[in-house]
Amino acid sequence: MSTNIIVNRICEQCGKTFVAKTTVTRFCSHICNSRNYKQKTRRSKIAASEQQVLQTRAQAIVSQPIEFLTVKQAARLLHCSERSIYQHIQSGRIKAIKLSPRKTLIKRKFLDKAFKQHDFQVEARVDRKKNPAIVHCFTMAEAQKYYGISETALINLIKRNELETFREGKYSYVLRSALHQIFHKS
Repeated sequence: MSTNIIVNRICEQCGKTFVAKTTVTRFCSHICNSRNYKQKTRRSKIAASEQQVLQTRAQAIVSQPIEFLTVKQAARLLHCSERSIYQHIQSGRIKAIKLSPRKTLIKRKFLDKAFKQHDFQVEARVDRKKNPAIVHCFTMAEAQKYYGISETALINLIKRNELETFREGKYSYVLRSALHQIFHKS
């Protein structure tokens, strides 16, 4: 629809004033039109992606129950903090399986059972044994050097005699007196 009238318009993309050839022209050039189209399609793709993420999260919450839960999942399920879940585990109210220092799993039936039983007996908490003073211990490297044995031999000796080792910082320690008894036995 071309007309003989002169229409001054402002480009919706760049904001410059231009003379439009029709009364419905929105952009000053083909470049501004292309840029606007690309922006619009980008926004629609991002909105579709966000919608898909929301649907996936909703399905994950509604999906069938999991047999083993992490502490984070249990906290989300019970609407409480992870710290409170750990406190319930330490008090004995919730039974958990510690697979590694960084992985604790809770069986779903134990979690359900903890809140169904009213006469649940709390087991007495056993305090962790204190480590001996470091001045009475060897690091593994010091023990190797002192007794003139290899690392593998020292580890096998500790396992065979069931010696207690402990970690302090980045070093592993073993009692000097225990190693001394083993080496001076023969």
